[in-house]
Amino acid sequence: MAKLRTTVRNVLRPSLGVAAALVPLLLVGCPRGDVGSACNHGDVEPPESKLVTFPALSCNDLLCVYADEDEAPTGDCQDDSGCVDGEKFECVKSDPNEPGVCRLKIDYVLERSMCSKRCSSDNDCKDGGPTNQVVVDDTNCQTGFKCARIQTLGKFCCEKLCVCNDDLGVTTDIDNKCSSSTQEGCCDQDPVPEACGKP
Repeated sequence: MAKLRTTVRNVLRPSLGVAAALVPLLLVGCPRGDVGSACNHGDVEPPESKLVTFPALSCNDLLCVYADEDEAPTGDCQDDSGCVDGEKFECVKSDPNEPGVCRLKIDYVLERSMCSKRCSSDNDCKDGGPTNQVVVDDTNCQTGFKCARIQTLGKFCCEKLCVCNDDLGVTTDIDNKCSSSTQEGCCDQDPVPEACGKP
């Protein structure tokens, strides 16, 4: 009987060792999302407002999103203080002796541009446990991600994307028009984008 116990023990030891070694390999092999990872739009000039870039080669789903909807103040400026928010906007002058115009700071755009993905609900933009990581650990987003529509024109009009709540404005109007297929510049195209008419 003692000999049988020793044999069973000897068989189990290597089996348990193999199983323990496989656990980290399985975890490494699980898909890891990159929502919230830093990305850029490939442009030297900052956009006027919200921007979705595709393909963004640094992102898993090739989507880079800048979702802040604030636009630069209109009118002349003498320095950054004349642009209301010096963190977001800067005063740009073509002639140092003449008034300038306000525009988004490219550094701010890069800081707030993040990898995204298509989604159908907020849950698609959240981690689903250790084997389903959606959001990167070192994201600049502080308040989590929401599945939202931010574009009314272009390739991703009415598409739902994972967007950082820090930057997200009110999207009720876009949601209503896209879900009822009445969003001008998008749902009046031929063919009608698949995102139109969806809740």
